[in-house]
Amino acid sequence: MDYYKIYKDNWSAIQKFATLQDAETFADNLGTGYNVEYVAPYTAPTIEERLNLDLGFCNDLIKTFVHDNRESGTTQAQNDALLVKFRDILAFAQTGSVESIQTHLPNITIDEVFTQTRKDKYIEMVNVYLNQF
Repeated sequence: MDYYKIYKDNWSAIQKFATLQDAETFADNLGTGYNVEYVAPYTAPTIEERLNLDLGFCNDLIKTFVHDNRESGTTQAQNDALLVKFRDILAFAQTGSVESIQTHLPNITIDEVFTQTRKDKYIEMVNVYLNQF
Protein backbone atom coordinates (compact mmCIF):
# COMPACT_ATOMS: atom_id res chain seq x y z
CA MET A 1 0.00 0.00 0.00
CA ASP A 2 1.13 3.49 -0.83
CA TYR A 3 -0.25 7.00 -0.47
CA TYR A 4 -1.35 8.82 -3.61
CA LYS A 5 -2.55 12.36 -4.05
CA ILE A 6 -5.70 12.72 -6.15
CA TYR A 7 -6.21 16.30 -7.29
CA LYS A 8 -8.00 18.64 -9.66
CA ASP A 9 -7.91 22.44 -9.66
CA ASN A 10 -8.08 23.61 -6.02
CA TRP A 11 -9.21 20.23 -4.61
CA SER A 12 -6.97 17.40 -3.45
CA ALA A 13 -7.00 14.36 -1.19
CA ILE A 14 -4.36 11.89 -0.15
CA GLN A 15 -5.49 8.29 0.09
CA LYS A 16 -3.95 4.87 0.41
CA PHE A 17 -4.12 2.48 -2.56
CA ALA A 18 -2.58 -0.91 -3.29
CA THR A 19 -1.32 0.18 -6.71
CA LEU A 20 -1.00 3.22 -8.93
CA GLN A 21 -3.62 1.64 -11.18
CA ASP A 22 -6.08 1.48 -8.27
CA ALA A 23 -5.47 5.17 -7.57
CA GLU A 24 -5.96 6.05 -11.24
CA THR A 25 -9.19 4.02 -11.40
CA PHE A 26 -10.47 5.88 -8.35
CA ALA A 27 -9.56 9.23 -9.92
CA ASP A 28 -11.24 8.25 -13.21
CA ASN A 29 -14.42 7.41 -11.30
CA LEU A 30 -14.47 10.93 -9.86
CA GLY A 31 -14.78 12.40 -13.34
CA THR A 32 -12.58 14.03 -15.94
CA GLY A 33 -9.50 16.06 -15.20
CA TYR A 34 -8.40 14.36 -11.96
CA ASN A 35 -4.70 13.60 -11.64
CA VAL A 36 -2.80 11.10 -9.52
CA GLU A 37 0.57 11.64 -7.90
CA TYR A 38 2.59 9.20 -5.77
CA VAL A 39 3.23 10.62 -2.30
CA ALA A 40 4.91 8.04 -0.05
CA PRO A 41 4.86 4.43 1.05
CA TYR A 42 2.41 3.48 3.75
CA THR A 43 4.06 2.68 7.05
CA ALA A 44 1.74 1.34 9.72
CA PRO A 45 1.85 3.30 12.98
CA THR A 46 3.09 1.63 16.13
CA ILE A 47 0.50 0.49 18.67
CA GLU A 48 1.21 3.58 20.78
CA GLU A 49 0.99 5.93 17.77
CA ARG A 50 -2.28 4.35 16.62
CA LEU A 51 -3.77 4.60 20.10
CA ASN A 52 -2.92 8.30 20.24
CA LEU A 53 -4.33 8.86 16.75
CA ASP A 54 -7.55 6.98 17.57
CA LEU A 55 -8.09 8.82 20.85
CA GLY A 56 -7.41 12.17 19.18
CA PHE A 57 -9.87 11.39 16.39
CA CYS A 58 -12.52 10.23 18.86
CA ASN A 59 -12.07 13.42 20.89
CA ASP A 60 -12.60 15.46 17.71
CA LEU A 61 -15.69 13.39 16.88
CA ILE A 62 -17.15 14.06 20.35
CA LYS A 63 -16.41 17.79 19.98
CA THR A 64 -18.12 17.82 16.59
CA PHE A 65 -21.17 16.04 18.03
CA VAL A 66 -21.44 18.47 20.96
CA HIS A 67 -20.89 21.48 18.69
CA ASP A 68 -23.59 20.28 16.29
CA ASN A 69 -25.99 19.83 19.21
CA ARG A 70 -25.41 23.35 20.43
CA GLU A 71 -25.61 24.80 16.95
CA SER A 72 -28.92 23.06 16.27
CA GLY A 73 -30.47 24.66 19.34
CA THR A 74 -31.68 21.47 20.95
CA THR A 75 -33.84 21.63 24.04
CA GLN A 76 -32.62 19.90 27.18
CA ALA A 77 -35.09 17.04 26.59
CA GLN A 78 -33.90 16.62 22.99
CA ASN A 79 -30.27 16.74 24.09
CA ASP A 80 -30.92 14.11 26.77
CA ALA A 81 -32.67 11.84 24.25
CA LEU A 82 -29.81 12.24 21.79
CA LEU A 83 -27.22 11.44 24.44
CA VAL A 84 -29.13 8.27 25.34
CA LYS A 85 -29.25 7.35 21.65
CA PHE A 86 -25.48 7.93 21.39
CA ARG A 87 -24.54 6.27 24.69
CA ASP A 88 -22.70 3.34 23.07
CA ILE A 89 -21.00 5.52 20.44
CA LEU A 90 -19.73 7.89 23.13
CA ALA A 91 -18.47 4.95 25.22
CA PHE A 92 -16.60 3.56 22.21
CA ALA A 93 -15.18 7.03 21.55
CA GLN A 94 -13.85 7.32 25.09
CA THR A 95 -11.84 4.13 24.58
CA GLY A 96 -10.67 4.98 21.05
CA SER A 97 -12.61 2.12 19.46
CA VAL A 98 -13.14 3.71 16.05
CA GLU A 99 -13.96 0.40 14.36
CA SER A 100 -16.81 -0.18 16.83
CA ILE A 101 -18.11 3.32 16.11
CA GLN A 102 -18.01 2.51 12.41
CA THR A 103 -20.03 -0.65 13.03
CA HIS A 104 -22.71 0.83 15.31
CA LEU A 105 -23.16 4.40 14.01
CA PRO A 106 -25.13 3.38 10.89
CA ASN A 107 -27.68 1.64 13.14
CA ILE A 108 -28.69 4.80 15.01
CA THR A 109 -32.11 5.98 13.90
CA ILE A 110 -32.56 9.47 12.57
CA ASP A 111 -35.05 12.01 13.92
CA GLU A 112 -35.66 15.76 13.85
CA VAL A 113 -32.43 16.43 15.79
CA PHE A 114 -30.21 13.61 14.56
CA THR A 115 -30.91 14.14 10.88
CA GLN A 116 -29.73 12.04 7.97
CA THR A 117 -27.32 14.88 7.13
CA ARG A 118 -25.71 14.66 10.56
CA LYS A 119 -25.59 10.87 10.42
CA ASP A 120 -23.93 10.96 6.99
CA LYS A 121 -21.44 13.56 8.25
CA TYR A 122 -20.31 11.41 11.19
CA ILE A 123 -20.16 8.23 9.11
CA GLU A 124 -18.02 10.03 6.53
CA MET A 125 -15.70 11.36 9.24
CA VAL A 126 -15.18 7.85 10.60
CA ASN A 127 -14.70 6.29 7.16
CA VAL A 128 -12.21 8.93 6.02
CA TYR A 129 -10.26 8.50 9.24
CA LEU A 130 -10.12 4.71 9.03
CA ASN A 131 -9.28 4.70 5.30
CA GLN A 132 -5.86 6.13 6.04
CA PHE A 133 -4.79 2.88 7.75
